[in-house]
Amino acid sequence: MTSPPRLGVAEWALYAHTTAYSVALGAIIVLVPLYILSLGYHPGWLGAIIAGQGLFQVGLRLFGGVLSDRLGERWVIQASFAALLAGSLGLAFSESVAWLVGSQALFGGSRSLYWTSSQSYGSRIDETRPAQLIGRFFGFGAAGSLVGNAGGGVVAAAWGYQEGFLIAGGLAAAGMVLTVVSPELPRRAARSVRAILAPVPGVFRSRSTALPAIMAFGTSLQVAVLASVGAALMKDFGYGDDEFGILMAVHGIGAVPAGFLFAAMLRRMGERPAFAATMGTHGALLLALAAWGDAYWVALGLLFTLGFAFNAGRVLNVSLTAMASSPEQRGVFMAVVGIYWASGQMLGPLLFGPLAAATSLEASVSTAGVAMAATAVATPALYALFGRAGAVDRERGGS
Repeated sequence: MTSPPRLGVAEWALYAHTTAYSVALGAIIVLVPLYILSLGYHPGWLGAIIAGQGLFQVGLRLFGGVLSDRLGERWVIQASFAALLAGSLGLAFSESVAWLVGSQALFGGSRSLYWTSSQSYGSRIDETRPAQLIGRFFGFGAAGSLVGNAGGGVVAAAWGYQEGFLIAGGLAAAGMVLTVVSPELPRRAARSVRAILAPVPGVFRSRSTALPAIMAFGTSLQVAVLASVGAALMKDFGYGDDEFGILMAVHGIGAVPAGFLFAAMLRRMGERPAFAATMGTHGALLLALAAWGDAYWVALGLLFTLGFAFNAGRVLNVSLTAMASSPEQRGVFMAVVGIYWASGQMLGPLLFGPLAAATSLEASVSTAGVAMAATAVATPALYALFGRAGAVDRERGGS
């Protein structure tokens, strides 16, 4: 058994390294598109390079949990910080397309490994209060992201991109040290990889994953387009690096009240209206950003509301996944729906970057908005097709 004092060390080390991780990642999300644009790459290349991080997110989403169960969470957290450090140093010292893409792949792999393993570790520190621990974990992470988003743009404007990536690398190194001092927690009985993955094909075939998967993909697509083509659009509007960093920080600020308020809103609105409203808000605000985002105060309001819609989509996605799955298969359902989230991170830049190159930045962002608005309009048809699937699949055991 781990002693109470050691549990206290585990808890506060968790909060400290998630803050460090979130600051570094928040800065990188701002720095990478600005850096790519400063090198003179076309928006089509911007989308392809940004999409690199989504590739490993898709590939490693399922295996982050598997590795945590088999090897222990601390080893996986260490690996995620190592990938973040390597990617940051690579961008600090290289301008080649190959390393730009490689660094993005490292960032994507780091994200898939970190969030799965750290949430698993946090939930096991004290089995009597997992919700409190994970709530604080996300609170520290959200605060770190705000600092990273704002700080990334400010550092780029004041000192330069290399300095920004070196600071992100330093935070990754600090996170590795914090992980070393975290105590090992008692391990759960490890299952074989085959046993852990056995239910996955059935979950992919289950119609009950459709609604949460659509919401996960759309919400992920919103922020992926914003951080790639949207960054180029903001530069085209004439905003500086520091102004873009502030815009992304405002997006993060908007996400905070959604985390506290949307669950109550969901209970009042009902699931189907909330689905349509969330997806419709994604679409309408992206259309508005393309049309009127050149006015900075308007852009600030739109980014704040986009942040609220983003976190609302995350809450709704997790809620729909929970309702669609039995407790025995909850983790598998979450992992499978998470793959759709990761796909949005990859396909958003990969599709809308070349579209911007072929048409315009405004047209590309507007197309993403139209697609989400159309999904909102199609909500009655989607619920007619998939709305009752969850109950049926639970009765059948998710097959």
